[in-house]
Amino acid sequence: MAHEVQFVRGTFYKAGGGMTHLKHALRDKFDSQRIPEPDIRISKYDGSLAETTKAEFYDFYNYNLKHRQRKNVNVYFEYMVSDYDPEKTLDIARYLHEKFEGRPVFIVEHMDEGHYHTHFLIFSKDQEHAKSPNLKKADLHELRWTVGRITNQKVKKRGTGLQEHVGPRGNLEFEKQLLAQQRERAQSVQEIREQIQQILYLYGSIELYSLNYRKGKFQLYSYGKRAFSDVDDLPWKKIQELQQKEGENILFAPAKENKIRAVFVDDIPIEKISELPKGAVVVQTSAQKFQAHIPLTNPQEPEKAAEIQKTLAVMYGGDIASTDVYHLRRMPGFRNWKYPEPVYAGIAYVQTEGQTLDVVLANAKQVQKQFSNWQKQLTRYLSANTPKVQEEAQEIVRTMAGKWDTFFEEKRDPSAADFSWCIACFQRGYDPQAIAVALLEVSRDLATRKQGHIEDYVNRTVSKAYQLAKQLFREEIQPENQKIRTQEL
Repeated sequence: MAHEVQFVRGTFYKAGGGMTHLKHALRDKFDSQRIPEPDIRISKYDGSLAETTKAEFYDFYNYNLKHRQRKNVNVYFEYMVSDYDPEKTLDIARYLHEKFEGRPVFIVEHMDEGHYHTHFLIFSKDQEHAKSPNLKKADLHELRWTVGRITNQKVKKRGTGLQEHVGPRGNLEFEKQLLAQQRERAQSVQEIREQIQQILYLYGSIELYSLNYRKGKFQLYSYGKRAFSDVDDLPWKKIQELQQKEGENILFAPAKENKIRAVFVDDIPIEKISELPKGAVVVQTSAQKFQAHIPLTNPQEPEKAAEIQKTLAVMYGGDIASTDVYHLRRMPGFRNWKYPEPVYAGIAYVQTEGQTLDVVLANAKQVQKQFSNWQKQLTRYLSANTPKVQEEAQEIVRTMAGKWDTFFEEKRDPSAADFSWCIACFQRGYDPQAIAVALLEVSRDLATRKQGHIEDYVNRTVSKAYQLAKQLFREEIQPENQKIRTQEL
């Protein structure tokens, strides 16, 4: 039966990245979260198939390094085949042995990942072969077709792109349907590329990751490159392979070697999207969830960018816990495997008008300054008119401030933390107005979160907490008292 599997093209590895890849193939270097226990089988074909050791691999590698005529010469050739009948391994090795003029073919079979696959490696030189193999591009195309025939897998025919395969043929009507689907996929790929290009424009340079919620994450590379600034440089082949595997989420983060050019707000409410600064790009990650990517006016160091990102998360009601500037973000165009039904992330909105980020941040700074002045006025007013309330409010801050942080860690929502904290204060018998005054100081980022209606928010929160507390702790709480009023200040 023919398998719809596209295995990798043959790759020549040079001295630079050759050792890194060899260690990966031999599992001397692996991601322990994805591969808890390596399971590989190592052998060599040199006229007959026999087991070998990692040491012999490294001996051949070192021999090629010592006998290079040029610094950047090829050290070895690798060809990997996925999801095929293991009984065909000997046939492939015998063919490659002949194709590469009798050089030994090293075989590494991997059984520790979702798909069975085998690495075939042929070193350029050995004691019997002083010169590297003389292979033309046509030879490599022939190699792919021949291995495809051996494994009975479909292989892309040269020059036909996404439209035609060589391999077992049967139902012509089915083939027409397949061609139509491939054309649709080609169009879809172009749309995905255009969306990713917008992300690259914002961030300048990004790193790619695949996250599996059961197995962990790993970073995607392309010929040793880990940071990508051009959509054409992305490891598209690997990305497409991962998208066919259940549970693999394609994510990205800003490249670590550069200054930060954009920040993001996770889980931004839909009603806040239209208020975002000019230039923001919003990616819809599910039916009701959005991530906003906001360009910085000037590139910033990570510490400064983290401060801005936290301020924006507070202002727009996003997830305050996701304020790390290197936090992984959804890449548009790819499936979100958090949900059982197929959900694909995609760019839903681009803010082309409105205030610039600098103006938004300046306004937030002014609001915080006004709030601080208002707090000082309120303290003076209470000290002069209701000193007992002021003293009790200060006591609450001293004894209960840390409790607010505990509630926030549990709820991951500052408003929910406010409410739970007020309930805890009522349980200890504190006066409602003293609780309200203390909440102004204890609640994190209150001025930015509740800009324009702080007083009303605090009064409503304390009042609702009081009503619930009366039911829970009838004897402990005091009667509801005067609310916060600032019209006399």
